[in-house]
Amino acid sequence: MDKSGAGAFTFAKASGNLGKSFIADRAQILFEQKSLGELWSLLFKSPLPLVPEVLLAEKIEKEAFSKFFSDYASFVSTYDKPSAILTDQLCIYEAENLKVILSALANKESDMPSLVDLGDFATCHYEAWPNLAQITAGTQFDWLKDLPSEHEQEKLEYKLDIQVVQHLWKSIQKYTGESKEGLVRLFKEEYIIKNIVWALRLRIYYKMDKDQILNHLIYVNEAPNQEDPIAAPAIKILDFPLDEIGPWEKWKYKDYVNPHFAGEIWKIDPVWIEKIGKSKLNKLALNLFHQYPMTDCSLLGWFKIKEYELSCIRTAVESIRLNINPEDAMKALNLIADGGING
Repeated sequence: MDKSGAGAFTFAKASGNLGKSFIADRAQILFEQKSLGELWSLLFKSPLPLVPEVLLAEKIEKEAFSKFFSDYASFVSTYDKPSAILTDQLCIYEAENLKVILSALANKESDMPSLVDLGDFATCHYEAWPNLAQITAGTQFDWLKDLPSEHEQEKLEYKLDIQVVQHLWKSIQKYTGESKEGLVRLFKEEYIIKNIVWALRLRIYYKMDKDQILNHLIYVNEAPNQEDPIAAPAIKILDFPLDEIGPWEKWKYKDYVNPHFAGEIWKIDPVWIEKIGKSKLNKLALNLFHQYPMTDCSLLGWFKIKEYELSCIRTAVESIRLNINPEDAMKALNLIADGGING
């Protein structure tokens, strides 16, 4: 189908899909289910698998992702020549597959591990298992030929993350559509907040200093510095006090900061920032979906909205399995704020 026809078709299908999705107010329905069996029946049309609860939890998450990916692949396949911006997005899952493969090889597993099935969009040759060099041959990951030593594996996974993020950034920069500005906003919103949350966690939980943290940030230029569009905001807060609200109230991202109440001890909370960040990203994606109808930006907005839905489903699964109060689970996703739905 030509680009305009495919754009109109996929937008109509994606709109209908979102109408049935468990986002915003409808996300609350996930947390009204009393058992994993009820949650399965709510989400899927297939019969409830007769498996133990732990396996059912895994099956729900796997089936939810499979449905999400199948829908996205169907939308992209509608185009005779889909934009690179749409197919490049899938390199995220290709890199995650390689991390799983590296772990399996390091543990000397004989069987191929469970991977994200990318179908025709896969670039790696998974049938070549367990030969890592053949799996990555001819792909953008073909530098990955040998199994790293145990102490080098974390560095290698970090290298994969950097490669994927830089690949996505370059893909956006090459894009010439009218919705390019929207794509840039969506990308920066996601990775700026991820960097901020990660930097704070490294400071608070791992007691890393500034130089150490810089070696763990994601960046799109040649280095994580004050000129990098997604690393700079995280670098700025590395000198902020963790237990004084003052500098945070003047910060560009002050709306993400956990509230301060007079007379109470306050500390910056990365979990709170992550929660607000996911909620704001979802709202931005939804706005872009409607602001740029029938464009690549709209479809990528759908992609991010559905990723948020997956996080809601995972949280609902865990809340049922661990018997967590539904309201507490929804607050963790910022679905409940000040007594109302906030998604």
